[in-house]
Amino acid sequence: MQEALAFHGVSVAYRDELVLERIDARIPAASMCAIAGPNGAGKSTLIKAALGLVPLAAGSVTVLGGTMAQRRGDVGYVPQRESVDWEFPISALAVVLMGSYGRLGLFRQPGRTDRAQAMDCLEQVGLAALAERQISQLSGGQQQRVFLARALMQRARLYLMDEPFAGVDAVTEEAIMNVLGALRQRGCTIVAVHHDLAAVRESFDHVLLLNKRLVAAGPVAAAFTFDALQQTYGGRAAMMPGAASDPASGH
Repeated sequence: MQEALAFHGVSVAYRDELVLERIDARIPAASMCAIAGPNGAGKSTLIKAALGLVPLAAGSVTVLGGTMAQRRGDVGYVPQRESVDWEFPISALAVVLMGSYGRLGLFRQPGRTDRAQAMDCLEQVGLAALAERQISQLSGGQQQRVFLARALMQRARLYLMDEPFAGVDAVTEEAIMNVLGALRQRGCTIVAVHHDLAAVRESFDHVLLLNKRLVAAGPVAAAFTFDALQQTYGGRAAMMPGAASDPASGH
């Protein structure tokens, strides 16, 4: 199995407290993988560990067969909305054009072709008409779609997304899922932190269940079981929609 992303005994600590402990997981190429778990489970930290944004206390990460430093140009990142300064005076189009900087280098400005490609990325997420709108004037769902368009602009092979569906409306969620499905059809790999267990079961083919340690990982049909969800979430799993393999539900 060709792997797009692999964690080898990864541990991460904040102020001497382990927030991730000995994570061993492999995510196959051309898959859609959800990272699920309760609040404080380390899901966002795992994404940041893959990106090299937090130091590892132990272990290593393989990205597209190499290190993140070697493969950074092949990796797109959609951060949490809460981590972005949305008051910065910049248009939606300018944000998307930032996705071309890795290819252009420090000293070359985006040209007409780059602008046309950025507009195409905005078209894919349904925001071409708002290209010149300041990001501070966009709704939360529109802001999230702008950052997805920026990731598309990178023409990445691997997309890492930290809660791309948090706080978005149904229209935005459908738009994002359509884009992610199209990327997967082109052979790209999508790894997304997601809280909606029903959506994980219906829309993803691979899953990592995380609660500081890895509880289960693999194809959704094999790893996304009621027992694994109980281990991940405790007694709350029984009340969660999408709790697969619950004997009472027949799934």
